[in-house]
Amino acid sequence: MIPFYKHNLNNKKNYLKQTLNSSYLTSGPVCERVEKLLCKKFNKKFSFLTNSWTNGLISILLSVKLKPTDEVIIPACTFVACANVVEMVGAKVILADIDEKTKLLDVKDCLKKITKNTKVIMPVHLYGNLFDTKNLKNKIRKNIIIIEDCAHSFCGEYNNKVMGTFADFAVFSFYATKSITCGEGGAIITNHKKYADIIRSVSNNGMTKPAFKRFVNNKYIPWDVYNFGFKANLSDINASILEDQVSSYSKIAILKKKLFKKYRYNLNNIKEVSLPSENKNKNRDYYLFPIGVDKKYRNKLIEHLLKNKIFVTVNFRSISELHYYKKKYKNTKCPRSEKWGKETISLPFHVKITEKEIKKVCEQIKSFFLKN
Repeated sequence: MIPFYKHNLNNKKNYLKQTLNSSYLTSGPVCERVEKLLCKKFNKKFSFLTNSWTNGLISILLSVKLKPTDEVIIPACTFVACANVVEMVGAKVILADIDEKTKLLDVKDCLKKITKNTKVIMPVHLYGNLFDTKNLKNKIRKNIIIIEDCAHSFCGEYNNKVMGTFADFAVFSFYATKSITCGEGGAIITNHKKYADIIRSVSNNGMTKPAFKRFVNNKYIPWDVYNFGFKANLSDINASILEDQVSSYSKIAILKKKLFKKYRYNLNNIKEVSLPSENKNKNRDYYLFPIGVDKKYRNKLIEHLLKNKIFVTVNFRSISELHYYKKKYKNTKCPRSEKWGKETISLPFHVKITEKEIKKVCEQIKSFFLKN
């Protein structure tokens, strides 16, 4: 059996010992340390750990106070959570198509979708391939907020700057299958103090002080509520698992790059398989390994791989073709996203996959096409 994913946590390492011996299990000093690590890594003034990518993005959108008439542009080829969050805060989803080669947000189509009501654009670093946010930023109004969706990426540079540099916000995921994981979790980074104070409060039920900040030098510091909020903060238990991974991620990234190249080499002579092209960037992340095959073969190939105990998945169907969004946002067409959604398969890819397993996956793909 070749699993789709295996985490890279060290079973012999007790990540929780220090936290369990302390007085804080929820958001406390460990979260604060990890947030400082994130600020340093991405050269940002503020960072916030959240209990999921989804709740991190909700916190951002609540802080910028979107109205029902406000529009948020997202690529159609991404995880449905991107659209769901916009719906949850009461704004309007606008789907833009993807670039045919990179599968990232198509800037030309995005620019066509901008209206006087456009408040936010959210490009996605899909599969770890970095979107050129600077290029987009130079072509849009200054009052449009850019949020980089970094759920698939935790490292890399474009235009000689670390990811997140040209965006107002970046939001990360530490979900179970991510390159860095604590089971469930997320993070926000920004330089905007105006929004940072609101995000800190909104993500902790609107309170102005977290629990471990309410008592200083034996004095009680009263807290208040200026903005309604909800429970989005991460616990120190989860943050304890993150701390070591954030510090040592470069080692993970180097290994995943080597494995990625092994896949490309082994698939190179299978003409029926296509791969997204890479944007020009430095030290990009490698989160998933997607391939494209003709839609008439896609589902049959998936069945063939599963029968041979090779576990794969699909990332992603176009949001424009999902029933809820197709019904609500009629006449939205994103043909390149829809085409890729019918062609793509994500192959097993993680730091514990072996070269022998990669070779076996590729041999089974080749075998399938020889028979078909």
